[in-house]
Amino acid sequence: MIRSVPRFLPSATLAALPFALLAACSTATPAESPEADGGAIATDAGSDASVDAAVDASVDAAVDAALPADAGRGDSGLSDASLPVDAGIDAADGSSDAGVVIDLYDPAIVPKFELTLAPDAIAILSSTATADQKTWVHGTFRYGGNEVLDVGIRRKGSSTFRALPGKASLKVRFDKYVNGQTFAGLHELTLNNMVSDETGLAERLSYHLFRAAGLPAQRANSATVAINGDNYGLYANIETPNKDFIKRAFGANAKTLYEADYGQWIPNDGSYSEEVGDGTKADLTALFAAVAATTDANLPNSVAANLDVTEWLRFSAAEGVIGDRDGYAFSIYSSHNYFLAGNTNGVLSLVPWSLDLTFEDNPRVIVTAPKPAYPTGEPTLLKRCKQSAACWATYKAQVSSVLQVFQTQNLGALAQTWHAQIDGYQRNDPKRESTISTYDAETNNLYAWIAARPAVVTAQLAAP
Repeated sequence: MIRSVPRFLPSATLAALPFALLAACSTATPAESPEADGGAIATDAGSDASVDAAVDASVDAAVDAALPADAGRGDSGLSDASLPVDAGIDAADGSSDAGVVIDLYDPAIVPKFELTLAPDAIAILSSTATADQKTWVHGTFRYGGNEVLDVGIRRKGSSTFRALPGKASLKVRFDKYVNGQTFAGLHELTLNNMVSDETGLAERLSYHLFRAAGLPAQRANSATVAINGDNYGLYANIETPNKDFIKRAFGANAKTLYEADYGQWIPNDGSYSEEVGDGTKADLTALFAAVAATTDANLPNSVAANLDVTEWLRFSAAEGVIGDRDGYAFSIYSSHNYFLAGNTNGVLSLVPWSLDLTFEDNPRVIVTAPKPAYPTGEPTLLKRCKQSAACWATYKAQVSSVLQVFQTQNLGALAQTWHAQIDGYQRNDPKRESTISTYDAETNNLYAWIAARPAVVTAQLAAP
């Protein structure tokens, strides 16, 4: 059940941001971000909304020309400006909140989410027992004047997993216990604790780049979370890959969705968790059979009936450009942290996930865009693509194209804008695990990495 509750006062105003920080940002950047409590938000003319609208308009035209839309794709799902809210979801599934019109992923705001949990629920979420790690508990969700009385809440993550009262990453599922219940057109929220990203910016920038490159990817912003009145600080508010997402990103032809736990797309290998589907995984089985049957020289056309090969290569190129060291193509741990979304024609597309290890170099893994890495065992299909002159030339062209988007987006300025938006929350986050000095140093490193990346990738492409 969703009900309106009396308006409540926001938390105390945060201290003014440092003068040096504001001087580094655009003069149009507001000194403080509005913290959204569910009421009307006055968006500043220099806000991220205007940044997204301006860049999306120029990028979409170029992307549409270079990447003709799949007949199964709802292209309107690719532009931030065209998606203020998923207004059609409720009408389609009979959900209960058709009157709630809120964009929880508006990049110009920092939503404030409040969770209320009973003592038994707190005990489960505080447990470190393996059996309790993904156990759902009952709770109440509130966003401003709207309260959802019975929602499911659980923790998430592997290396980033935390137990309360630590900074736990969370999933909030509105329909876990009340069939058909949604909020603002959503069935679920995903709130990442960002313990692997001291800057608090890498995930947002990564998803933004994927979307700007014309790829199906999640919306994201930053949000604050309170549990039983206690401030749990700043989180990455990432659009959940689920039926809501595939409806938005792929339109009426959306059919299946799988999380890639690990694997190299060959029969009887790997683990792929079904999020949306009929239980048969028929499209995955067909893709894996096609991958096993093809020779490297015949790539990519030999798998085009089962895989959107343009998106596959462009997706991999985007990973290379942002330095994603823990995803599909460049991870030494395992090829994972992505989703495969299938349409009614049985054609699969890649969707990014868990993009917190991006926008930085690491001594163990320095991502080189023309050198896909893979763990011990069978190589990824991108590694095999390198053995085909035609396939590899197409991939390198996609790297160059995505790099142009990277530069067109002026990501350095966008990072500074978003840093100004969240800096006060970061400095006053009672659950943060890194020191303020580390946060400051990593933020400066991020700016330097963004500035240097175009030249680095250009040199990588030119190398033999």
